[in-house]
Amino acid sequence: MRVGLPEWNLRGTWIADDEGHFEIHSLQPAPYQIPTDGACGQLIEAAGWHAWRPAHLHFKVSAPGYELITTQLYFPGDPHNDDDIASAVKPELMLDPQPVEGGVAVTYDFVLDPEA
Repeated sequence: MRVGLPEWNLRGTWIADDEGHFEIHSLQPAPYQIPTDGACGQLIEAAGWHAWRPAHLHFKVSAPGYELITTQLYFPGDPHNDDDIASAVKPELMLDPQPVEGGVAVTYDFVLDPEA
């Protein structure tokens, strides 16, 4: 966490309706560089990698009686989708932005597994 930023900076909690729907209104995030100091930076340099993550949104989705999902969703066209330092981009996590008045909208279906 960066010094001076509140703990919940760029974070929030949403409650879904009875059908499991929720909406988030946001700016599209930008790609960012992970820290390159310390052991992580040494590994990145030794391997000859870059330190960039593609633009993405983090989600933790939960419901009583179901397993928690922790995931990230990505935007098409990001120059780092094909070489994400975290190797986390997968086709099923790619969003499909559609034009709407004033911007774009995306829809994604999270599917939770029942608790064992």
